[in-house]
Amino acid sequence: MKRLAGVLAVLMLAVGAALWWLPRMLAPQVGSPYEAAMLLEQDVRAGGDGVLFRAEQIDPDEVYRALEACYPYAFSLHATMRPNRTIELQVRVSRQARQAQAQTYAAALAADSIEPGMDEVQKLRALHDALVRLCAYDNDTAAQASPDGATAPFAADGALLDHQAVCAGYGRAFGMLCEAAGIDSIYVASEQMNHGWNAVRLDGQTYFIDCTFDDPVPDRGDYVSDQYCLLTAEEMARTHVWDQAFYEQMLDQMEAQAQ
Repeated sequence: MKRLAGVLAVLMLAVGAALWWLPRMLAPQVGSPYEAAMLLEQDVRAGGDGVLFRAEQIDPDEVYRALEACYPYAFSLHATMRPNRTIELQVRVSRQARQAQAQTYAAALAADSIEPGMDEVQKLRALHDALVRLCAYDNDTAAQASPDGATAPFAADGALLDHQAVCAGYGRAFGMLCEAAGIDSIYVASEQMNHGWNAVRLDGQTYFIDCTFDDPVPDRGDYVSDQYCLLTAEEMARTHVWDQAFYEQMLDQMEAQAQ
């Protein structure tokens, strides 16, 4: 009996160990922040409650940057470390219903702005012009010492529904417009400038669009500047500073995924 009890104890320990490590073994293998971001985007669009990753493969800050680049909703990213060397990342979207409403509006605005026969350059310029005409820069929010980055001026719903936003709102709104038009784009966030804008890849070349800088302050109604519309990296770097290597990698991986 003692021998049987010992065998059962060993078996229970083995089963317990297997159950302990099973989530880690089932966790998806990811090789870049972009891959992790795409899994999180799929999860949040499907109404999931988070994704479990192997801890050594994930830097939550880098995953946040990648998801922010590719996902047009304003969100927060929450990380929970597990003892079995896994980490759970969960995306929480701010004002989800209202941001979804903004996405619906973006689809209608894109359809109204794009004419049959336009090439991608013409489409991007049309979307840029439509957003600049629609939205005014929110000076009051920008002047706050510690603004709440989860509020509408920092998201697409501020730009598209309230017609007032700061740079993050312009950038996310432009991302929604591009998505509606079937054009891949990313949002570029610059910590050095405390500013954000968009980038696209056309025929292997990266171009940048800064709708915020092209919207005069104070607002001038239908007037639209094109000074920062579809600039090369060399042209953009004359006035802007950003992590060029990181965002080129985002565009590389987005382009590879589309092929």
